[in-house]
Amino acid sequence: MIKQKLDISQMSNDFFDETFILGIMAPIKNYYFVWMLNNFLDLDFSLSTESNIELHKKNRIYRFNLYKALQPDLNLVHLLFHNQFDGEALLPELKHFDFIWLIKGNGMQNELGAAILEQIKPLNQVQLVTEIVPDQIKNISNLII
Repeated sequence: MIKQKLDISQMSNDFFDETFILGIMAPIKNYYFVWMLNNFLDLDFSLSTESNIELHKKNRIYRFNLYKALQPDLNLVHLLFHNQFDGEALLPELKHFDFIWLIKGNGMQNELGAAILEQIKPLNQVQLVTEIVPDQIKNISNLII
């Protein structure tokens, strides 16, 4: 019997083309953080129950919430991952971040991502926000939906 291994590296590279990723430390309830983003940044994040991420570890299932917002005028999709669930992290190498915000779209430019980063910094509950380079994420396939 021949064993074959699925190589997702090309799929991963394609998915993360034209993206900007933010790591956010904001130790508050996810629904409150989403409410803040929707109100202060004029976005429309909503819980995407059909796309929630499940990880199977230690004989348990961990479910990480995913919120989506669309900006059709800018051809952008915003994906906000809650990085924490019951003591586990979606991205263990970035476990100190409470949220991972992935902005994806044709022509996504770093200037737009940097502008969003600067808009998030002054929010009261945000302790830290920083850009994350996809090459720094060991378990990056956990963000592919």
